[in-house]
Amino acid sequence: MSKTRLAPYFHPTQIVLVDDDIDFLGNLSLQLEADLPYLLFDSTEKALAYINDRDDESPSRQRFFRLEDEQEGRRHVTLDTDALAREMHFTNRFSRISIAMIDYAMPRMNGLEFCRRIRDPHIKKILFTGVATETEAVEGFNDGVIDRYIRKSEHNVYEHLNRTIRELQHAHILETFKTAIDVFDIEMPPLLGDEAIAELLGTLRSRYEFVEYYMVFNPAGFLLIDGDGELYRLVIVDELEQQALVDQAAALGAPAECVRLLRSGENLLDPAFMSRAQNVTSDAYRHWKSHMRVAECINGARNYRWAVFESDPGEHGMSRPRSTFNRYLEWLDTMGYSLM
Repeated sequence: MSKTRLAPYFHPTQIVLVDDDIDFLGNLSLQLEADLPYLLFDSTEKALAYINDRDDESPSRQRFFRLEDEQEGRRHVTLDTDALAREMHFTNRFSRISIAMIDYAMPRMNGLEFCRRIRDPHIKKILFTGVATETEAVEGFNDGVIDRYIRKSEHNVYEHLNRTIRELQHAHILETFKTAIDVFDIEMPPLLGDEAIAELLGTLRSRYEFVEYYMVFNPAGFLLIDGDGELYRLVIVDELEQQALVDQAAALGAPAECVRLLRSGENLLDPAFMSRAQNVTSDAYRHWKSHMRVAECINGARNYRWAVFESDPGEHGMSRPRSTFNRYLEWLDTMGYSLM
């Protein structure tokens, strides 16, 4: 399972920042990128209680898998795309804690001891350290107590911090997912093991400003969701999958020009439009041109073509999430400090 580069879903998760210097916490909150959800604590006891009391809220990691059949003692387990679709409707998904970041020099309990007392092994730990405590930070890192340490005095410290947080948010979800798949005999979709697909999602994040993604199939790709809950459908197909789309369009009575453009590999048709065409009259393809996009190439473990389509609510069998990330950030702005 080590070949899995991507989890089949991602959504922002909560960061807990702990420091007894309230002025430092206030300045730190101004330096974090605006779309990073965080809570501030000036007490190690309050922060640790908050983190550990939320253990029971973590959903089962096995929820993304479905047992198809069992023959000769061998289980055939598949990725449950319906479960992935349900994930974006969990109202508490953004409040799941992925990262705890704490200053080393804290009263009553230093930062390393705080990290040792966090019960959830999947929560990533970042230690803020000064020159005098760097040796302890290195030992904590080598012992696996913390995942990163950052010197408060280093050049471009906040740029480093923002980059590290984003990296660890993804690592948290991926490792949580891989913990589940390690107990199953399951072949993961090739897209999740291809570094080129991970890079593509990173590129599209800035272009479409999406904050969540969820894997979908028929055809393969991802549902992208921005901070306001707007949906985009990323289609990614290899040569065989592209041919299947051509055959499907031809079987549904698509015009010859439409089929020709699809067969050339230079264009892709909105899968939601093709789905609707199965249930309407023969003139369903009358407006097909407005639902076609130029396909871009990406060369990874396979040669892929991809395109992004805007999605209306209800398309692809999925509705917009009612709990959006921007609404969650608004809640943090009004309620976050009350937990200190």
